[in-house]
Amino acid sequence: MDCKFCFKECKNLNSQKNHERLCKLNPNRQFTPFHDKEKQKEILKIKQLTNRKNQWSNKNYIISENTKKKHSEYLKNRNANESKEDKKNRIMKLSSTITKKVEEGTWHTSVSKNMHYNYRGINLHGSWELKYAKWLDENSIAWIRCKESFEYEYQGKRRRYTPDFYLPETDEYIEIKGYKTEKDDAKWSQFPSYRKLKILMAKDLKYIGVI
Repeated sequence: MDCKFCFKECKNLNSQKNHERLCKLNPNRQFTPFHDKEKQKEILKIKQLTNRKNQWSNKNYIISENTKKKHSEYLKNRNANESKEDKKNRIMKLSSTITKKVEEGTWHTSVSKNMHYNYRGINLHGSWELKYAKWLDENSIAWIRCKESFEYEYQGKRRRYTPDFYLPETDEYIEIKGYKTEKDDAKWSQFPSYRKLKILMAKDLKYIGVI
């Protein structure tokens, strides 16, 4: 089976037809995205973004100890070599980025929010929730992943809010929060007055020894 254009030997009839369809010497050959280098780059970029999205959205995704160690070493080196002015600029840039995300309503779809940990068969969002759950276990405090939701209104719409944890022994709901938004204020201010809700920010988690 030889190509009728370039006379390349093909394994079988299907191989011959497929080759002839794309053969460079075929005046009527079909073009695919792989003939266009720019198109190839675009396809590769989309594939990489898709793989990255799938990786972060995987509910069983767990950061390896090696990756944690490298990240910790990077932060130590950066803090040791960073001037006060550089640190100030970095924090201002980060604050500006977060503020912009909050205004756009995309803050809660960030990578940190989409990072999931499977702990004892329970899906936890972010490393702080994971550390808090472990801290509760270490201190023999009973807890469950909260499933009960509460209605609130924000921007003219009725919505539902589900706190992160529920502590049955104290009948208390716990919310782990890194950055407060207007939407959070609406959730918390409209939370039922007959229920106990505790908000744990970074300073609170540090105070009790969670982080």
